[in-house]
Amino acid sequence: MIIDFHTFNSPIARRLFLFFFLAVTLPIILLVSVTFFQLTDYMAGQHRKELQHDAKYIGMSLFDRLQRVANELPRLAESNLDNVLLGSIAGAAEKQVSVQLLGSQVSGSPVWLFLGANDEDLSRELRQEFSASVELEHDSPMRIHQLNVGGKEGLFVSLNMGASSYLAARLVPEFFWDPEQLPHDKLACVLAGLEKVVFCNVTPPDNFIEAFASARPGSSLGSFEWEAQDEPMRSVYWEVFLKNLGMDTNWAVALSQPEQELFATTRRFQDSLIIIVLTSILMALMFSIGHLRRVLRPLQTLRDATRQVSEGRLDNQVSISSGDEFEELAVAFNGMTEKLGRQFEQRAALMELDRLILSSRDSRNVVKQVLLRAKDFPECQMLLLVVKEEGGLRLRAVRRGSEQEEKHDVVSSEEFGQIMSDLNKEPEIRIARLPTWLPGLCGTEDCASWLIFPLSVSGLLQGFVLIGTRNQVGIGEGDTGWAVQIVGRLSIALTRARWQADLYRQAHFDDLTGLPNRSALKAALTQALDRSRRHDTRVALLFIDLDRFKLINDSIGHAAGDMYLQAVAERILCCVRREDTVSRLGGDEFTIVIADIPSDANIGVEVLAVVTRLLESIPKPVRIGTHDLRSTLSIGASIFPDDGQTIDDLMKQADTAMYQAKRGGGNSFRFYAEEMQAASQERMELEHDMRRALENDQFMLYFQPQVEASSKQIRSAEVLLRWNHPERGLVSPGLFIPIAEESLLIADIDCWVLKATCSHIRRWLDMGVEPVRLAVNISAAQFQNPKFVDLVKTTLANFELTPDRIELEITEGAFIDDLLHAQQVLHELQTFGVRLAIDDFGTGYCSLAYLKKMPIDKLKIDQSFIRDITRSTRDAAIVEVILQLSKQLGLRCIAEGVETEAELSWLVGKGCEIFQGYFFHRPMPLADFEQLLVKGLGANHR
Repeated sequence: MIIDFHTFNSPIARRLFLFFFLAVTLPIILLVSVTFFQLTDYMAGQHRKELQHDAKYIGMSLFDRLQRVANELPRLAESNLDNVLLGSIAGAAEKQVSVQLLGSQVSGSPVWLFLGANDEDLSRELRQEFSASVELEHDSPMRIHQLNVGGKEGLFVSLNMGASSYLAARLVPEFFWDPEQLPHDKLACVLAGLEKVVFCNVTPPDNFIEAFASARPGSSLGSFEWEAQDEPMRSVYWEVFLKNLGMDTNWAVALSQPEQELFATTRRFQDSLIIIVLTSILMALMFSIGHLRRVLRPLQTLRDATRQVSEGRLDNQVSISSGDEFEELAVAFNGMTEKLGRQFEQRAALMELDRLILSSRDSRNVVKQVLLRAKDFPECQMLLLVVKEEGGLRLRAVRRGSEQEEKHDVVSSEEFGQIMSDLNKEPEIRIARLPTWLPGLCGTEDCASWLIFPLSVSGLLQGFVLIGTRNQVGIGEGDTGWAVQIVGRLSIALTRARWQADLYRQAHFDDLTGLPNRSALKAALTQALDRSRRHDTRVALLFIDLDRFKLINDSIGHAAGDMYLQAVAERILCCVRREDTVSRLGGDEFTIVIADIPSDANIGVEVLAVVTRLLESIPKPVRIGTHDLRSTLSIGASIFPDDGQTIDDLMKQADTAMYQAKRGGGNSFRFYAEEMQAASQERMELEHDMRRALENDQFMLYFQPQVEASSKQIRSAEVLLRWNHPERGLVSPGLFIPIAEESLLIADIDCWVLKATCSHIRRWLDMGVEPVRLAVNISAAQFQNPKFVDLVKTTLANFELTPDRIELEITEGAFIDDLLHAQQVLHELQTFGVRLAIDDFGTGYCSLAYLKKMPIDKLKIDQSFIRDITRSTRDAAIVEVILQLSKQLGLRCIAEGVETEAELSWLVGKGCEIFQGYFFHRPMPLADFEQLLVKGLGANHR
């Protein structure tokens, strides 16, 4: 087999190869290793048993022969011992044996009887041996002796015959260990005790005796290991129990064999195992690679196909005929790509629908485009949309192969209601045929089945969608997600179309009157100016403001006021031409654009004709509930191109003219004039300078004392604001206060006045001067501020003043906008300890109702009534009523603008107690007022 190493370039190939290779080789290696070690142990055990068997055989043979010697020697002692042949004992007739009989002892020395051949050396050695035995008091009947006789080792046996007599005989070694009986390939030794070698077939090394002595104690059979010239040796020993024969020491037979010879068979088996393992590994390698190639071939095919899918190629089909899971995976992969292809086609179509919905600026055309694109779905053969429109129910249809949208008005309300009722129960209905109540449309015959879905517009169910498919779909079968997506896009398109229409209407038309708003006015005015420049015509812009409309709102409520504005809008539309543009800027302000006025026409006549109709129609009463409401109007007009070249210029000029008409008393009309622009410019400059005056501390306080009539003492003083302009000098309050009120800058000015007043009081107290109560005027804008009460409390706390140090003067106009809020604020201030007064009483919307409910301490009669009190019976009557009213309500009255003795006498006679005016004191700067305080307020100053 040729191994293709490129196969291992794949990570999964490397993992699989490692898995297969290890799965095959590891069990083989494990099995071989276990087998080898078990066999090695078994062979070692067998060899050990074999050596033990040989040692036991030699030992048993040695025991038998020694037993024969022990049995024969006593018989020799009773028979003729002369020339006894060894053959009678050992069966070797050719061998002589010298037998000596040891007799009784005489005088402490043994008496030897010699039988047979004389052997002086032997006799001497035996005497020494037996003497030693006697001295050691050996009681064993039989002993083996190893003696050196004549320079030659000899083996002798002795038998205790009793009465200190012994029978001794030389033993022939071959009688005990015949060379034919001993193993030729092993070291065979017989040892007496632990260290004495009786016999060895080969001279043993010294360490053999040491190893034997270490292994043998306490056991009769065993094994041990030692080394002979760096060669490992395996040994066994078997103990021969000679004590049963009467000997005092047992012998042991030891057999030794080199370890290399012992494991020769094992090594041959090991070589065979290595060959087997290598062969198995090679086969596992070949099997793993072959299996990898079989696995990776379809896997590579699937990987290539997946890469093509990632590149967007979904038309490639994978062909695998492996008959296993890979073939099933290929079939599933092909099905997946086909489904993905359809989904991508659907997604592309949906993206196109989304693009159309998001990019289309024509809200009326976007639904048509979505309808036409929806049929691009492969499954969609025809699409029908039934939806409620302003003109009623409308059927809109598109079909495959057609680029036109068909509209029909033949859907009945009954059938529509039935379908909508069914859709409320089920989110999707599947039918096999087109409903009979639908018209016969071209292309319906190509549809095999129909799907009906509810259609929501702006969150409300407004219609339904019928989708004809070319596939026959049973009830509850098939994937209709694409159809749901189409319906969803149609819902979004319709919702967006209506939302844009609503948004356009909200952005360009007034919700209350339905008239164009400021944005639409500018658009219409832009078009009118463009036409005027092209055709040399003129344009008139009229600004209309209802006089005292606020009184209507405050009197009968905002709902009635809205109804009145709607009626006024209708009347204005009736006073203009169809081509003129009427718009509402907000509140009670309206505009009229009279466009395309010929240059040779009398512009004044054209405008005055419209103005006359307005001034006649608008003031007529309008019946709202039980009220007849009426209001006059102020009108200002600017002309293009005479009064300005831009929209902003024309609107500013018309507003300026309208403001001049209102200042003239209302119910009038003004054309714009240049002097109006100068006045408006001055007003803007003053407003700008006032803001800088607050920043640069250009304002100052003046004080006008309030004197008690009876004592002529100063009881309090009104704080008056003055403006020292760096260029204009002292600016009249009558000039800048109205501008401050209109620009709402008056609230910031009030805050400054309150802090400055508290600062002066604090300084006087620190100087040891007791000040009078100071009255501070509060504007309606500041009074309506939700944080006004906190401002008063915080300011007093910052300067460590008690609330009774100041008095707040509030005009009636501040109450009228929100009586409940005014009542709550005044109660909080009174509870806190601040004195309260109504300024300019009688000039505003005076009402006994709020006098009864509001916690007021003082009423200040406006100087307009005091000025003519001695000449006008009306003014005198009004003042007298106010004085009587305040007395009845328990309120103190202050008369403003008292300048003559006659005025003072009349007021005193009517019960007025406190006065303020030039007759007593003119408004004075801080230094002069401070001198009055230092003097103790006791003088009667004019």
